[in-house]
Amino acid sequence: MDSPTSPNKNCGCSPALQATRAEQPVLKVKKTYKSIPSILLSVGIAFFPKCPLCWAAYMSMFGSFGLSNLPYMGWLLPVLVGFLGLHLYLIFRKTKKKGYGPFVISVLGAVIILGGRMLFPLSKPVLFLGMLLVLTGSLWNSFSIKPIKQLSPTV
Repeated sequence: MDSPTSPNKNCGCSPALQATRAEQPVLKVKKTYKSIPSILLSVGIAFFPKCPLCWAAYMSMFGSFGLSNLPYMGWLLPVLVGFLGLHLYLIFRKTKKKGYGPFVISVLGAVIILGGRMLFPLSKPVLFLGMLLVLTGSLWNSFSIKPIKQLSPTV
């Protein structure tokens, strides 16, 4: 005998109600399937470090262990230059909201990094100056500092 909750063709219900009852398990599977990325993201965030000092420790540890032993170091510079270009493009897209200051500082830092790498390959202070400028431009772009407006002459 059928249970009262199972769909039955002879239950006297309308066809629409029978179709709704038949689709309920499918809807539950779809809802469960759609929530899986959210659950995975939550679990992933739980394992990420929360404070800046922890991030620095993790990045220092992974950077010193991983990058020094890469067998394909020749590909690393073009990949990092590509990421630098992506960074500059993303900052350039925000110039209408934040002004040209962060973009100009980041471009100057990128030029110093690339120029210093080619002209002075052993000079670490030049590279650190470029990294500091890129970081400054990025932080300036991240915080909500109003852009400096050009002075227009008053008539």
